[in-house]
Amino acid sequence: MSTSTGLRPPRFGLVTVAASAGGLQALRALLGRLPEEFGAPMVVAQHRAPGAHGYLDRVLGAATRLRVHEARDGDVPRPGHVHVGPADQHVRVAADGVLRMDGGPRVNFARPSADPLFASVAAAYGARALGVVLTGRGRDGAAGAAEIRRRGGLVLAQDPATCEAPSMPQAVLSGCGADFVLPLDKLADALVSLVMAPAVSTALFGLPVLADLAF
Repeated sequence: MSTSTGLRPPRFGLVTVAASAGGLQALRALLGRLPEEFGAPMVVAQHRAPGAHGYLDRVLGAATRLRVHEARDGDVPRPGHVHVGPADQHVRVAADGVLRMDGGPRVNFARPSADPLFASVAAAYGARALGVVLTGRGRDGAAGAAEIRRRGGLVLAQDPATCEAPSMPQAVLSGCGADFVLPLDKLADALVSLVMAPAVSTALFGLPVLADLAF
């Protein structure tokens, strides 16, 4: 639907990213390829040790032109910004789009966990939710990815063959499946096309469904 300015709203309102073992390097590579004008906010659930405060946002911020912050309760996600889940807190997206932190029970042995984040963004954004599952051990993200797809959103998975630890994306693929399975160096390009230019030529990636994501 067009806005009063004649500009179309972005196809996706929020991009959520899950990572665990090997995730620091994968996130640096992914974020480093995104342009400063990337058209959707991002929220990251990277498994972290309980006391690992105050470094991940700085390390990721040094690798990207996007603005990276440790997520805080009450944050409003904005395009061009990356909100990183704090150590020992789950990140959820409320119905009004505001980020909420909670110290509830660990999910899949992790806090922050991808499943609560993915499930909450699926409920808040529906078909405008986009989830990305990167390298990691275990099954975190699989149930949440299924919820995103059930509500009409899209899920991207890092090709397990390119992962330091392939079991998280493998769990997604063996469960609900993914709309795109791509090596790490192609994920950022796919995100740019999906978020910023959904009607791009199929020749860009050889993924015909990209051309079907017109408004």
